Parts: sequence; structure tokens; C-alpha cells
Amino acid sequence: MRTYKTAKALQKALPKDKTIAYVPTMGALHAGHMALVEAAAQSHDVVVASIFVNPTQFNDETDLDTYPRTPKSDAALLKKHGCKYLYLPGVNDIYPNGTEHSAAEGIDFGPLTATMEGANRPGHFDGVAQVVSRLLEIVQPTTLVLGQKDYQQVAVIRAMVQRLDIPVSILVVPTVRAKDGLALSSRNKRLNKKERVAAGTINVQLAAVAAGLRAGWPVDVLEQLALSGLGQNDLLDPEYVQIFDGDTLLPYLDGDNVRELVVATAVQCGPVRLIDNRIVNQSNS
Repeated sequence: MRTYKTAKALQKALPKDKTIAYVPTMGALHAGHMALVEAAAQSHDVVVASIFVNPTQFNDETDLDTYPRTPKSDAALLKKHGCKYLYLPGVNDIYPNGTEHSAAEGIDFGPLTATMEGANRPGHFDGVAQVVSRLLEIVQPTTLVLGQKDYQQVAVIRAMVQRLDIPVSILVVPTVRAKDGLALSSRNKRLNKKERVAAGTINVQLAAVAAGLRAGWPVDVLEQLALSGLGQNDLLDPEYVQIFDGDTLLPYLDGDNVRELVVATAVQCGPVRLIDNRIVNQSNS
């Protein structure tokens, strides 16, 4: 695996006649990231990954400062799982004209950013669109590979790609979970033992909501039951549980005909904010 710290060097090295799959990450890599790399390698000639902790998508300075950084072990994992090129830039290489400039500036994402993460983390998706548009400009991949865990982020990036007419396909890989069902996340490393056990409740509640939806239970009842169930654990502080249309991200109304029905949550567990979601297969979808 070859490592490059500048966009210029990476662009010079990348082949022009190969299919390129690109996996953007913020590091502290785990099996979930490796699932993205492996999925990319199965159907493309070349896999490129990047590690960049993007400051413009953090609305909490403490979260940015404490975000785990493990570049040496990350590089070893990527090499082991088939990554051929690693882009490891600094802030000045990503934003040579400063962080105020964004190719995605002015895009109105409408309801895609009005709820859930968009409502709870003001400016977060502006930063996501900013950095992903820049990274795609640098790498120019055939396919962008993303994880389902960040469901709302995927929807925003899809919309950005369409609005900016970026010639790239998007491949979404299912969430990888621990044995107790907790979605793998770089932030999980900051949980102590008691918090880690408590975090397993998140998947239990999402699974219960999914089962309730399949059985025809009302949306508002299921959301409240899940919030209550999460809140019963003293180590968990749920921000939201929302059931929504996977295409529009608008709240789901009982009986709506939707292609994909999703339940998502954000929960504060000790010092860490965790997000997760479940896609629900509906007979009317």
C-alpha cells in the first residue's frame, strides 16, 4: 500500500484506466471500515482510502479534540484488507484556500437535514458536504463507498452528488455490529466497561421498534416506548428515536406507502454520542 500526504502526489499516482473505489474515513478504524474496503475491492480494480478528521463537521470542540487517532494501526489494517492507496492529508491540503470555501456551499438539502442529526448538530452536514465534495474532487473515483450506520449522511451525500453533478456511483454497505448488536464505531473506544454494556441496549430497542412496525403498531407509540426503554438506563440519555421514510427522511405516518422504512436514534452514553439505525422491510413498501 502506498501512502500520500498531498492531493497532488495522490492524483499523480492514481491509475487513469482502472475502476477506483474510494473509502473516506476519519481513522480509528475497525471491522466496520474493513467491510467497506472489502466490498470496494470485490468489484473495483483499485481501492483508495483516506484518513482525515475533518474539523468543519464538528460542532463540539471537545468531540474534535478527543476523537481517537491511530494512524499506524489504521494503515496496517487497510493494507491487510486490500487497500492500495492511502491518502493522509493535513487540513491545509484539503482546504488550501481556507475552510470558508466549499463547493457545496448554498445547497439547500431541505428535509434531509431538518431533523435528527441536522437538528441536533447545527452545521454538521454543511461540513460533511464540504469535505466530501473536496475529497471527490481530489480522488475522482468510480465509486464512493459509505456505511449504512450514517444513514442520514448517506442521504445528504447522495443529494450533494446529484446537485453538483459529480460523476460517481455510491455503494452503501450494511452496518457491522458487535456480538451484542452495538454498531461498530470509532467512538466506542472511549466507552468504559459499564458504558459499553449499557450501549448494547440501543440495538435491542431498535430491533423492538422494527418488530413493532412489522406487527402494525402505531409510530408514535413505538417511538415513545423506545425513548422510555433507553432512558431507563442511567448511563443512557437518548436524544431522539425517529421512524422515517428512507427516501425523503420525513417522519413516517402510519399506513404510508414507502420504499424503505427506517428507525434511527442518537444516544449519549457517558462521554460518547452514539448513532444507529435499522431498515425495516414493510409489506407495503
